[in-house]
Amino acid sequence: MSKKYIMKAETGQFRIKTGEISARLESGYLIISNKKKCEDLISNSELNDNDIADVLISLHIVLEVSLNTLYRHLITSVIKKQIDKFKIIKNIDKINFIDKTVMFIYNSKFNFGGDLDKANEFHKIIGDMRRFSEARNKLLHGHSISTIFEGNRNRHSETKKMLNPDFLKEQIKRFCFIMKGMCFYLDCLDSELTQAGKEQYKKSFLDDSFLPILRT
Repeated sequence: MSKKYIMKAETGQFRIKTGEISARLESGYLIISNKKKCEDLISNSELNDNDIADVLISLHIVLEVSLNTLYRHLITSVIKKQIDKFKIIKNIDKINFIDKTVMFIYNSKFNFGGDLDKANEFHKIIGDMRRFSEARNKLLHGHSISTIFEGNRNRHSETKKMLNPDFLKEQIKRFCFIMKGMCFYLDCLDSELTQAGKEQYKKSFLDDSFLPILRT
């Protein structure tokens, strides 16, 4: 495993009250392991259909788990009510990551300053998340990956058509745009979260540097 993946596979929240320390650690294994899987597969210059399918699934896992974990941290850190944290987390986890993103963008207080154009541009990440998720949904829901041979021509199923380098590049560009947009919104978030805290969240959950080959 490369050095940049040798890190704690947990993220945590800590609160210190009078005479009391409260902490919660959360596993980051699925994020780290699937980043490594994507990086290893993409480093192969001759990806076959199976490799591309694996990258598409792993890339989605990185996005969905990262954003769900980010929102758990953001939400649980501001709740003051004396409610069992796991009850809160259970209810949060019932909301899919795209709906969480919609609520985050529309309900959070932001300070965009002179960056309203950027805010409007990054609003597109909602639509990009829906398009990005289509590949994962088709693959994991067992949609047909097949070719029909008819005389001198071949016809591919919709899912089979996705398993090509050009579509993979499109997905990676969507992924990077979504991460860039989320970094922007997090930076502009008007909350008690410190800039150091924001930087840690971006490093843990919004980093796309594991995609060095096809990012551009």
